[in-house]
Amino acid sequence: MGRLTYLDFGTHGTYMYAGDSYTYKREAEKAIITVRPDSVSDDDALTIEVGEDFSQKLEKVLEEYKVKKWDGFSKSDSRVLDGSSFGFSASFDDGSRINAHGYMMYPKNYSHVSGALDGLFMTEYEKIRPNRKKVMTSYFEQVILKDCPRLENQEVGFSYISDGGNMFKLGKCECKGGAAMCPVYAFENDPEYMLVTYLRENDESPNAWVLSCEAYKITEKGEVLPWGEAVIDPHFFSSDRLYGHVFTHLYKDQLQLGCFTQKGFSASGRDTIYYIDLYDIGNKLEPLANEKVEGPSMNKEWWTPDKVANFTEVAEKFGFLQSRQHWEKVPNDPVFASGMNDSCNHRFDFLLTNNHGKGFYNALLATQKGDAVEGFRVHGKLYFR
Repeated sequence: MGRLTYLDFGTHGTYMYAGDSYTYKREAEKAIITVRPDSVSDDDALTIEVGEDFSQKLEKVLEEYKVKKWDGFSKSDSRVLDGSSFGFSASFDDGSRINAHGYMMYPKNYSHVSGALDGLFMTEYEKIRPNRKKVMTSYFEQVILKDCPRLENQEVGFSYISDGGNMFKLGKCECKGGAAMCPVYAFENDPEYMLVTYLRENDESPNAWVLSCEAYKITEKGEVLPWGEAVIDPHFFSSDRLYGHVFTHLYKDQLQLGCFTQKGFSASGRDTIYYIDLYDIGNKLEPLANEKVEGPSMNKEWWTPDKVANFTEVAEKFGFLQSRQHWEKVPNDPVFASGMNDSCNHRFDFLLTNNHGKGFYNALLATQKGDAVEGFRVHGKLYFR
């Protein structure tokens, strides 16, 4: 087998620009590659001049995995619908050629060859156009986590503190705190922003935590630019905000950061306040909305449409149309925060559940005011997805 002069390898799926496309051309001492990663348009493919070292590594892959034996491979599995296919062709300066293609069926060593080609071609591609998700992951692990732990899947909990008789309050939330990262996608396959959610102790309020978010813009060159900060709740986990989620939402070309929280923990919704906070990610987390709706007080009116009017107005303005319909239809939903059923990229969910259980109030009555009620706790976990 002579020197490689041409190679074309591509995979194809069922959506537009599905699969990768790699091309190599060698003329005299000059070698050019064209790289189009999965979901990138043909117009955005990169053409790059590579050195002799690249050419030698590429030829070594073909030799090591005996790709010459692929010539003439043409098989398909017609039983599979909406599957993927591949095409491979290569030419050499001695006139020999290799041609192979298949649909859901592959020649020997296909996965090894495919992985090796990904490594060679994508390495050159990412020298010019870095993978922004890799950039943000590296930045998060090396810079953000240098001074704080990860938040993912942390267990959190509160003790019940007797407040005299059958009354109680919650103690300080027991949590390590820390940071969690999520990529934020706008219109491209590659994430344009990184969102870091922090949970830190509040130095001014000993029983509270500060929930905040920082945004970073990731440029095509792989630069990480600070892009704004939002303090969502300076008294998070202060015995009242116990349910909710932080999410991103795209509406009319506006990428939003939102936080939906429930203040209070009454299962009936009484003496409970619900909040929705929205920020403009593209405009450095400029506040868009900060609204609340109060549940009925004890022995007073139940949920009424006028109570959720401010929420439905925000929902209408910022594209939470399913949520608006839910709140208008079921204004008496005791925990209508569950009505945030629009298509959002939910990233951080927090849910704490009480554990009154049998015998709680007997134990509470037997507990001296200011002491923890033994055997009973509010507990939960922080979920990032």
